[in-house]
Amino acid sequence: MKNLKRNCLLMLLIIGLFTACGRINTVQTFDNSNFFSVNKAKAKIERAIKNGAANKGWQTRKIRNGLIQANILVRSKYFVSVNIDYTSKGYTISYNKSRNLKYNPQTNEIHGSYNKWVKILQDNINFQLESLGMSNATNQSTTTTVSTASKSYKKGGDLNLEGKIIYIKPYVRFAPNSRVAQNIKSECTLQKSLSQSIVKYAKSNGLNVVIKNNITSNELKLDVQIEQAISSGNAAVGHNKFVTISGAIIKGNKKYYTFNAARLSGGGYFGVYRTSCSVLNRIASALGKDVANWLANPYDQAMMGDTQLIRK
Repeated sequence: MKNLKRNCLLMLLIIGLFTACGRINTVQTFDNSNFFSVNKAKAKIERAIKNGAANKGWQTRKIRNGLIQANILVRSKYFVSVNIDYTSKGYTISYNKSRNLKYNPQTNEIHGSYNKWVKILQDNINFQLESLGMSNATNQSTTTTVSTASKSYKKGGDLNLEGKIIYIKPYVRFAPNSRVAQNIKSECTLQKSLSQSIVKYAKSNGLNVVIKNNITSNELKLDVQIEQAISSGNAAVGHNKFVTISGAIIKGNKKYYTFNAARLSGGGYFGVYRTSCSVLNRIASALGKDVANWLANPYDQAMMGDTQLIRK
């Protein structure tokens, strides 16, 4: 009897899971038309839109001045096309067309994944706008921002982090030659989850890690990048996922401490109810805790988490 009740409960939860995954929602229009309070260079806004879209696997085409069309094909089956109208003050993303997402033009409803994917697109466009130094903040420093992608650093000595502010970008970047599937980039929020997890656990350790877009050369920066994000399996057959990251504490032209970290996950005790993106976010949380613990007592060339289990 006890096993019967448990099996019935399990079946109900699985039904609920797949019902939630197939939920139909009203098509959202993402209005950022007043992103800026003053006019900005329209060419820079156009570039930020294209860069933000490309980062998540969207293909863009300029229809005319002030209108970009962005398309994406997810898992070789689900197609989405949106119109992005932009001005010198902002932009708006609206529905254009789709395939295999149950769009109903009479009710203006669609599979819930559409709104999720376009929200991720919007977040990345906003990040690109702010990364270009185009945010609304009135107290931005004019000091040159450090670009870690192509810069060589001198070896720093010992560094006392006690009482200091450490800055991190709102989105952890993908390494230039990272092994990350396109569906992870387009469907999941791994970059954002990792950054937020580091901040969360650092606070628990009494450290002051702050999210900031434009980190200047005279500020301490925690530079983190995703090297690999592999998503095998699923809720039905079992998850088998891992993420590897690397990072360093940087100030100016000096790199003080470096680390590598990795975590694997089968989804946990309730993995059967979790989506692939949910499991990857759990990994991001574990990695965030690893990095925060390292920040409490940093040392050079640290190897954390499950690094010994990952083949390069």
